[in-house]
Amino acid sequence: MKYGQARLDISDEMDLVADRARYLTDREKDVRVSGTEGIDAVLRRHRLDALMFLPNAGVSTAAKAGYPTVIVPFGFVPNAARPFPEGFAAKPSPLGIRFTGTACSEPRLIEIAYAFEQATKRRIPPHEFP
Repeated sequence: MKYGQARLDISDEMDLVADRARYLTDREKDVRVSGTEGIDAVLRRHRLDALMFLPNAGVSTAAKAGYPTVIVPFGFVPNAARPFPEGFAAKPSPLGIRFTGTACSEPRLIEIAYAFEQATKRRIPPHEFP
């Protein structure tokens, strides 16, 4: 179903008491695989402060670990939803670059995101909010 309605319906059917142990096991695995064995391991192995992701990539990995992500506006791309109704003029969609770090790395991510934004000069302010 569109927008994940089926997931909502399934979640309503869960028994919060009976399913708690399974949830806690799954949550521990998500944090370990995404965080400790995922993002943390890559940052440590390659001596990095952050990982850079293109739009929609890496979102769930950082979210599962509970790690911060900073998004830098990077311009616009043509709207790919086709076909459009006749006479409909699709506006370009915004494009953002994501920087993800380890737990509590927000200050460093903001520094990196700002430096990236200043170096690329790709940000285009919205017309309504110059």
